[in-house]
Amino acid sequence: MTQWSGKEMEALGDEIVPLFGATLLNPSPRQRIPCIGTILCVNILVYFHLMAQYQYHTEATIEYMENYLEEFHCHINTFNLFHARKSTKKVSEALKQQLTFVKQEEREGDPTWNNPSAAKKRDCVDENEMQIESDIAQHLVDESDFNFVKMHLLNHFSDHICQHGNLLNLSSDHAEKAMMDLNQVYVQLNRHEASFLILRMIARKEVFKYRELNANAPKQRRDDHMPLTNAPINRMMNNLQPEITTLDDLAE
Repeated sequence: MTQWSGKEMEALGDEIVPLFGATLLNPSPRQRIPCIGTILCVNILVYFHLMAQYQYHTEATIEYMENYLEEFHCHINTFNLFHARKSTKKVSEALKQQLTFVKQEEREGDPTWNNPSAAKKRDCVDENEMQIESDIAQHLVDESDFNFVKMHLLNHFSDHICQHGNLLNLSSDHAEKAMMDLNQVYVQLNRHEASFLILRMIARKEVFKYRELNANAPKQRRDDHMPLTNAPINRMMNNLQPEITTLDDLAE
């Protein structure tokens, strides 16, 4: 799914923790620590999500939210391995090939490499491959992060509640619409000086929008039975008050 509604997110919060618990029920010794971190991270995020939907908050509930968020960030590195950027994955693939080539040269350059049996050689190769996989996984974890807008937004929930009340009336529709416009422009660029080009293209679209409004203005005047003149359209005001003639009268 590419988009989630509020009801779908609420249903996911009810089911995701038992789902993770059942899926990661019997991990191998090597997978045990990442599995525990994964379940803790998801569980804490669900708690934060449910508490953020409260209609009424106290200092205690806000403190709970802040503690949940702090603990969530302590375990979020578990997902770094699966959140690597394309460029990071490309570097990791090249690093894997280089490490594999180095290990192969070390084995072939060892004078005693031909002495062991085939089974011991296979065990040695498997051990080297496991070490390489571990190094690559650590590289992906070190080079990945969750530093993007939607994750950073969670840090401001408690401040927003203290200043403006609960989050039920908070909407991200305008930000999402602006992000869609930015993405549509970004895919048309060559990624060189992207910020400047995005702003220039958005400004160009706004200019064409205003020119279209000006071009359609005469037709709108005809529809409204207004005279076609070069003078600006007089502003029509309801509830006119003839006694107001100065700014001082208006202030009173």
